[in-house]
Amino acid sequence: MKKTICKLMTVIILLSNIGGAAIANVQTNAVCTEHLKQPEEVAKKSPTNIVVKTPRLNTVIEYNVLEISFAENFSTKTAQVGDRVGFLLNDGLCTEEGSRILPDGSQIEAEVISVTKPKSFNRSGKVVLCFDTVVLPDGKRIPLNAKLYAKKQQLSRGKLNALGKGLGGTLGAGAVATGAGCGIGAAASAVIVGGFAIGLPVGIAVGALSCLCTPGLHYKAKPGDKLLIQLTDNLDINSYCVN
Repeated sequence: MKKTICKLMTVIILLSNIGGAAIANVQTNAVCTEHLKQPEEVAKKSPTNIVVKTPRLNTVIEYNVLEISFAENFSTKTAQVGDRVGFLLNDGLCTEEGSRILPDGSQIEAEVISVTKPKSFNRSGKVVLCFDTVVLPDGKRIPLNAKLYAKKQQLSRGKLNALGKGLGGTLGAGAVATGAGCGIGAAASAVIVGGFAIGLPVGIAVGALSCLCTPGLHYKAKPGDKLLIQLTDNLDINSYCVN
């Protein structure tokens, strides 16, 4: 009796081990990890490029960075909160291993959630976008959670661009700032040679100060201008989307 019980226990253990191995084998075959194909400059910045694939679902893991481009003209001069902005994924998404994740011609949509117009003292316009939808070529829509991959997560021309505009406008009209600077140098009892040497940098300073008192630049983009976005959640895509 004891021997029979021992044999039964041995069979049960063996069957459970075989079953576990079989399940593990099925899972190994069903789930695989691949790597998102990215341009070299994007790959250097992206914290990850992992894509998890199953027979029915492809998941681009959170923190992946995607390169997209404007599909239309955009400017903070006309943009308003609530506007929808379209972007292109010209080549779709695929993995280094050759799997197609999103088809060519897929688009990404964003909503304008904040617009700041240019202000005085060289403060340029800014815009914040929320990237929330992937649109497939056949019109199907997939939820997306992504943010701009940039400092402060906003688009702006920056102060240096506006400073250059101000200096160009001031110095370009007959070297007005230089002349003013020379005058300041002469008033400071500088010799003629010294007046020129001192007056030129003073003139540039005058130009810089004057441009600081003028508004900054609007942020503008044209079709094809590229930017980077980063996933803030996993992007789940049904496999049928690429068939």
